[in-house]
Amino acid sequence: MRTGMAYPIRFWALLLTGLLIYQFSTEASADWCKFEKEIDMTLDLSKSDVLAISAAAGDLDIIGVSGSDNAVIHGKICTSKESWLEESGLSTTSGQRAQIDVNLPNTDGGWSLFGNSYAWLDLQIEVPQELALVVKDSSGDMFLKNIATLQLQDSSGDIEIEDARASISIRDSSGDIDIDKAGGDLTIEADSSGDIYASDIDGTVLVKQDSSGDIRISHVKNNVIVERDSSGDISASDVGGNFHVLKDGSGGITSKDIAGKVQLPQKGFY
Repeated sequence: MRTGMAYPIRFWALLLTGLLIYQFSTEASADWCKFEKEIDMTLDLSKSDVLAISAAAGDLDIIGVSGSDNAVIHGKICTSKESWLEESGLSTTSGQRAQIDVNLPNTDGGWSLFGNSYAWLDLQIEVPQELALVVKDSSGDMFLKNIATLQLQDSSGDIEIEDARASISIRDSSGDIDIDKAGGDLTIEADSSGDIYASDIDGTVLVKQDSSGDIRISHVKNNVIVERDSSGDISASDVGGNFHVLKDGSGGITSKDIAGKVQLPQKGFY
């Protein structure tokens, strides 16, 4: 037989639990950027053939603009310790091979709900749209638009590229890769995990090595070649040249509207 106090006790216990969860989540959200500072810089690129960008934790946006000889840099640094804020920032070098480097302290771990140490820097950079880029990033999402030739190395986070004006080469560890329009070849040197989407490519798409995740490619002017894929579906459509998959572990392979030859491996051969 239930007593008259059973329901009130349960009610207050649930309410207290909810309040504690709310308190922890609110404090964590507030502490997500405990100490912060803004960055506004300009880098002269009038004598530069290449701009190399070395980023770290945080999101990175790179937008190509016309009629400019400068990199216009905006950023926001967030840290869990005030002393780390002073250690964090950007260093730049002009010249034929210009450089933008993110400098963050070693935090010995990432952020968590209950207040682990953190330091990150979100960056937005406007660059001349015809300038070649070499980008290295450790973590955080990335968005690039209206850029020229790109060599990109990324550890984690999604990559989104729109309206690239030339060839693209990507080496990625984890996160999705989404490319909409490129004015040259697209080469995926290696991808460990995450889906690959590519559309409107004015050259050849070459995936040298992919470990896991789907590969979906459409509207390609020349060939589509997947040299080695471990798992995940592969699809190609509206290809102006050949569609070749050389080695594939698991996952379906489909193709549609291929102008050239279709070459597929024996199923399960890797």
